[in-house]
Amino acid sequence: MVTTLEQEQPAIGKILLSILLVVLALTLPGLHWSLFSWTFLTLPLLAFLVYCRFGMHVGKRMLMTAVVIALGGHLLIGNFKLFLFASVMLPPGYVLCHSVQRGASPAESGLLASLALAAGWVAAGLALTLGGETFIYRQMLEGLDQALLEALGQYRASGAMDAQTLALVEATIGRMQTVIPVILPGTLGSMALLIVWTTMALGKIAVERVSSVVAWQDFSLWSLPEKLIWAAIGAGLSIMLPWPLLAKIGINAALLLAVLYTFQGMSVTVFFMRKWNVPLLLRSFLYVMIIFQSLGTIALLCLGIADTWIDFRRQRGNAAPSSP
Repeated sequence: MVTTLEQEQPAIGKILLSILLVVLALTLPGLHWSLFSWTFLTLPLLAFLVYCRFGMHVGKRMLMTAVVIALGGHLLIGNFKLFLFASVMLPPGYVLCHSVQRGASPAESGLLASLALAAGWVAAGLALTLGGETFIYRQMLEGLDQALLEALGQYRASGAMDAQTLALVEATIGRMQTVIPVILPGTLGSMALLIVWTTMALGKIAVERVSSVVAWQDFSLWSLPEKLIWAAIGAGLSIMLPWPLLAKIGINAALLLAVLYTFQGMSVTVFFMRKWNVPLLLRSFLYVMIIFQSLGTIALLCLGIADTWIDFRRQRGNAAPSSP
């Protein structure tokens, strides 16, 4: 079913306010990174809301205006690199809104938006490389390695550890120097998936409150394609094979799939929280506890994988409660 976006003439005040919010999200990190870096993460959500609220044509013009204004601000403060990586956070919002128009499933919408975000990061890195800088991925690896060496140097200089403990710390940091380059692609991909999933979850709630757009089905019914489990099985098997390159690919694929099945586990949890009418305050507390506890995350992962075969949500054809 294709969703028709709202096409009413918006008030000029709402247009200017939306442009201002996008400009601030693009520009503030360049003024004070440690204080405003989080605004980058809101850009896909802002773009999604602009496109859904004002339509694709008007929304595109609004975002282009915001990008031009933000570019001027970044040129004034001399931080074009930051602008480049901020601007590529906007296309996923377009992809998600277009997916809503087409009636695409949440899984397909999230995959396409994540690919758009990852492609934007790669394109921005390549653009900076052509400008004479080292590829940003290599800079990240070198920066992480340097941070580990500095941490090790501080432990050695402190003199607060006995020889056995220091040897354990040295072995741990050495292992991290080996492991980080292997899992960094999967880690970055997981970040893209998390950004897009958060955008979809929050965007669905927000856009349905400010417009007539219905963004996907209820979150408690979101699920991954059943056949995707074979990719997870294949990734697990490839890790055990004696070919380093294939094992590296399998490790990163397993990381990405683990994130996806954790999302599915979360949707199953929301389904039963609503089915059992758990009070909203207690439900919110449990969500926070589950997400921020490592054991809770593992439980969500196991639940998401098990749902592929057991189908916990046998009543998914029924209307689920609409409370958040």
